[in-house]
Amino acid sequence: MTTVFISHNHKDNIYIQQIKSIRQNPNHPLTFEDRSLAEAICNEHGHTNRRPPSDIRSEPVRKAIAKLLAGSHKLLVLVGKDTHSRLWVEWEIEQFKKHNSDNNILVMRTPDNTYSGAPKGVQRLELYAWDLNRIALWVS
Repeated sequence: MTTVFISHNHKDNIYIQQIKSIRQNPNHPLTFEDRSLAEAICNEHGHTNRRPPSDIRSEPVRKAIAKLLAGSHKLLVLVGKDTHSRLWVEWEIEQFKKHNSDNNILVMRTPDNTYSGAPKGVQRLELYAWDLNRIALWVS
């Protein structure tokens, strides 16, 4: 089964839930193993790391995500209204591209985004409108 890492701004979690719920429908062709980070990585105080990837204190998060990306066949980049400025999304794209080609990356707008552009690293790739069937075809 194809493994997919979904890179996104956490403000767009509702769309991640849509993708995950449609995968549970046996009548829909969208099937893949989700390699995305299941839960936030917390610091020693139990707080979610909100530091940029360049911060030394983000090393545990970088290691966990890098391992997931290295084991992923494909990268789905969801582009919401603010994704273009998300340092973590840019970092994830960069890390994925160390092991994979652009052919394994799908860049797709969230349904509420009709104007924002793609983040650095995938700007020259086609930016598709929201379409779960397109994701299913791309994964297969």
